[in-house]
Order: sequence, then C-alpha cells, then structure tokens
Amino acid sequence: MNQKDIELKTKINKFKKNLKVRESVEKAWLRYSDFIKIYPFKEHPEYIDNLTPDKLYNPGRGEYFFDWIEHKLKSLGHLFIGSARVWENARKDTDKLKQLLKILVDESVPISEKIDAHWEDIKGFGGDKHIAKKILFCYYTKEVIPAYKTEDLEDFVEEFDLEYRQRAYERYGREYEMLSVGQKFELLNGLVLELKHKFDEFKEWDNALFGSFLYAYFPPSRITERINKPKTKSKTTPFSHYGLIAEPQNEQEIVFLFSKFHRELGFPMINRIKTTFPDAEAINEKKEIKRIEFEQRASDFIVHGHNPKECDYIICWENDLTEERIKRKQLPKIISLKKELEK
Repeated sequence: MNQKDIELKTKINKFKKNLKVRESVEKAWLRYSDFIKIYPFKEHPEYIDNLTPDKLYNPGRGEYFFDWIEHKLKSLGHLFIGSARVWENARKDTDKLKQLLKILVDESVPISEKIDAHWEDIKGFGGDKHIAKKILFCYYTKEVIPAYKTEDLEDFVEEFDLEYRQRAYERYGREYEMLSVGQKFELLNGLVLELKHKFDEFKEWDNALFGSFLYAYFPPSRITERINKPKTKSKTTPFSHYGLIAEPQNEQEIVFLFSKFHRELGFPMINRIKTTFPDAEAINEKKEIKRIEFEQRASDFIVHGHNPKECDYIICWENDLTEERIKRKQLPKIISLKKELEK
C-alpha cells in the first residue's frame, strides 16, 4: 500500500466518526423513500403525463416536484439555484419538461444522452445541466455519484490521478475538451464509481455518503479558493452614479452596468444582447465583433459549463479566479466591472 492509500484510509476512518453527516444523509434517504412513492417515474413513466404546472412548482401551496429536488433532498447533492425563475420557466413549458423526464428515466438511453437531451430549451436548465444531473441521481442512485458540476468531478479524478483525458479518447475517440456535457459526466462519474469500488471501506457506503466524503476531504478548487481568499475591505463605489443603489447582485444588473459604460471598456457599440449563450455581441475599437458572456462572478462561467472557444470576453462583477486556473481552463479574457469602477 502506497503513502497516498494510507492517507486515504486515515481520512475514511475520520469520516466514519462524523455522525452528523451520516445522520443527515440517513434522514435524506427516509425523505427520498417518500419522494419515489410520489414520483415513481422510472417504474411508471406514464405517470409523468400526470404532472401539471402546480405539481412542478407551487410555492406556499403544498408539495411540488422541484421542492423535493432543490430542498427536501438537499443532503443527496446540493443544487446552487440562483433564482426561482428557473422553476417558473419549467412551469411555463411543462410539456417540454415531460419529454425530457421521459428520456431521463428511459433505461435504454445512455447517461450521456440523458444529459445531452435538450434541457437548454427550458431557460436555466442548460449550461452544465446540473438540474438534470440531480434529477438523474434521484432515479439512478446506484449508478450516479451526487456531484453535479463537471468542474467538481474533474477535481476529484485529478486528486486521485485517474487518467480521464486518456480514457476520453479510448471511450469516445475524441479529446476530452471536445466531449459534450453528457459525455464528460458519463466518463467522470464512471471513474469516480470505479474509485469507490476499489476500496472495501467504500463498498458499504451508498453513493450519497461517498459523495459527502469526497466534498468533506477533497473539496474542489472552486470551494477552497473562496475559503482561502483573503478578505479585504471593499472600496466605496458611487453606484448611484450608474443608477444602482448597491453593488450588483445578479447577472441582469451586470448587463445594466455594462450598458452604462461599455464605451469606457473598449466597446463603442453593442451589436446585440441575446437570451442564449453567449449573452451579447459588441463592436470593439478595431470594429471587430466580440462575443461576450455576462456573469456575477467569473467562476460562474465554468459552473455553467460554457465553451470558452465560443466566447471572447467574460464580463463579470468580480473575478474570483486565479491566473493559474484561468490558464488551465483556457478561459476568455475577463473584465471585472468592480475592478474597473475602482480605478
């Protein structure tokens, strides 16, 4: 047994003593048994047709499907939902969601194709498809690890030196960067499951407990960077001059600020602002059209699973990425509005 395996076993033994996490997961599984009785879509896909807008999202007026997915089953993999607007979007397109759910629970469809189905047709469900991945886990608890961000899975397999880039070419005949969101998830999820099966200590754990262990002892870089980031006093900025009471809290306010001083940023004209990725096209001082994606934080570009090759600029409020990570992810040029305003 090498040193790394010894260290891993030490962490496993420490985790076994963490009763709080285990109790949280056990309680979630009890709730899960109720969920699967109410929504037994894998065994009875025909029940999907019984879903109505109110059964999908109906806050304050009884139980609904997405309350289970986002809140009640939180301990079986946390979703980071910025706004309830995504659930409203699903309400408005219930028929489309039903089609996607039927694909997701169809056992003849590979995991990659379940995720690569057109979830992006419902605004907020695209990008890294983490909502689809959470729903997938709820119906395939033994086949899926509850880690829904591609970036997190990449960090896990890199931590254990699993050759995912080589395996990508062997499995799909293409370089890893060329894989779809679903193919990446299928590959990385499979590698993490292989790791789980490698150690006898893991075999007695369900996938939710194993996922909790990974996040506890091998936190992904996006988490550790925020934890270790030194806290600095923010510089007072005259937001009122730009028509905002306080600093922007969401992507729409980023777009608003950009519209106020796009010229100062080197874009004399805005060609168009869209509702799909990338968010905008602007003309720079050389009269070149540049593709722009707006984000609250630069790291959100990675979280959403956007393709860096299809974008020229990330315009965000705050750049929370290290230069090393920007280079590793081959991200577009980043413009921090906060930094520009503080000049």
